[in-house]
Amino acid sequence: MAGNALPLLQALGVSKSFGAVQALKPCDFRLHTGEVRALIGSNGAGKSTLIKILTGALTPSSGEVRLEDVPLPPGRPDQIIRRGVACIYQHSNLAPALSVMDNIYLGRQPTRRFGLLDRKRQRRQVVALLQTYGISLDPDAIVGTLPTVKQKEVEIAKALALDAKVLLMDEPTGWLAATEVRKLHDTIRLLKAKGVGIVYISHMLDEIFAVCDTMTIMRDGQIIAETAVANTNRVEVIEKMVGETLARESQAAANHDRRAAAAGEVRLSVRSLGRRGVFHDITLDLHAGEILCLTGLIGSKRTELVHALFGSGPRHSGTVLLDGKAVRFRGPSDATAAGIGLVPEDRHRDGLMLGMPIRDNLVLSILKRFVRLGRLDRAAITRTAQASLSALNVQPPDLDRLVRQLSGGNQQKVLVGKWLNLGPKVIILDEPTVGVDVGAKAEIYGILRRERDRGAAILVVSSDLEEVMTLADRIGIMVAGRLAALRPATEMTMKDVVSAIGAEPGMPAGMA
Repeated sequence: MAGNALPLLQALGVSKSFGAVQALKPCDFRLHTGEVRALIGSNGAGKSTLIKILTGALTPSSGEVRLEDVPLPPGRPDQIIRRGVACIYQHSNLAPALSVMDNIYLGRQPTRRFGLLDRKRQRRQVVALLQTYGISLDPDAIVGTLPTVKQKEVEIAKALALDAKVLLMDEPTGWLAATEVRKLHDTIRLLKAKGVGIVYISHMLDEIFAVCDTMTIMRDGQIIAETAVANTNRVEVIEKMVGETLARESQAAANHDRRAAAAGEVRLSVRSLGRRGVFHDITLDLHAGEILCLTGLIGSKRTELVHALFGSGPRHSGTVLLDGKAVRFRGPSDATAAGIGLVPEDRHRDGLMLGMPIRDNLVLSILKRFVRLGRLDRAAITRTAQASLSALNVQPPDLDRLVRQLSGGNQQKVLVGKWLNLGPKVIILDEPTVGVDVGAKAEIYGILRRERDRGAAILVVSSDLEEVMTLADRIGIMVAGRLAALRPATEMTMKDVVSAIGAEPGMPAGMA
């Protein structure tokens, strides 16, 4: 990276207002050839607005964006892509009914005479691309049938196929296992060596310190700091991201005393649970007043296990007891009626009604309680939702705001609140803080500890080892569909957990 050379990409005095709300204050942003620049900040800090301006998805209220010192057309993403600025977004931007090959070259398929598609040439190009970057994908696989990890790989390949000069990566590793994260970082280093400029947006500070050269920190709609990664540390970064007060609260949450293993009576008991070809002989007890975290590499079948407990996935052997009584749920509605809630891994696809307001989302799990003589008691719904909104500290505190208009952290708080309103005996959370900033993480941890202290039994599935070590009272390790270990968190170090899951020693926290 040539610090004094002409920037490859630069935003000069760009800002964005939506009516009276200024989402992005005037700021300058620069990226040089062969530089990997982290763009970080809490949800709502203005990162997404800046990225959308850089890609042309938003037209700035002021300022301009230049690539190789030539102005880019504002609000024209099609032209900006052709100029060599590509983006991998946090959530999928693929055509699920099409093949991997067609998604990678969607709209740019090679043709023969008379405009006919040249499928042989397209296949050669796709195979060569995947081989060049070490991405293991079947070109003919239908994208919608692929697991989330593989879909993310398709998006990466699609961006790489554009031969981009600038690559913007918005939370690219949120759903990736450790091996895929390391592979992506190797790819980033290869692109950097070829002179590609990369903007890397992530809440995972370990990743930023591992792969980025520089960082730009945003808060409250403005850039507040720029520095070389080598010249700062985690504590300084967190303080700049969230402010000193919330940084202290985050640290206090991490140091919170854990509960004893048998904090209360056994609420959920699992004995020899199995699903053919998926998981086997799972035996565990979940106590009232404890947080049990299940971790392991992606593919260890943690998610399949919790869906079997919730009735949203099959089980073929074993027993489940709730408060000492055997249960076999025919579906999620049976589990909900029995007092079990599940915060799913993908809040957009499975958890929230994005086009509905906060108010309605918060009461979805208990809507029947508000039926009076065949009609909904809207006043009672508002009272319940308002109390929940205040307890969760959702920002902005506007019950009528559509959930899709909230930041990721606030969306997740609404989803957690939806299930807490059920008053569950057991609450299961699958990857509860994916794509959530450090401040919102601390708030969600506080919410879960508060529910634990009220007697709820909480089961958390998490790939974030730092989260597991911070949150868990007990830790269970899943390996290849089996529960390989189950121990009090006070008896396990990070090294113990890494060793038990089969990851490489020294792997950064949060990357399992």
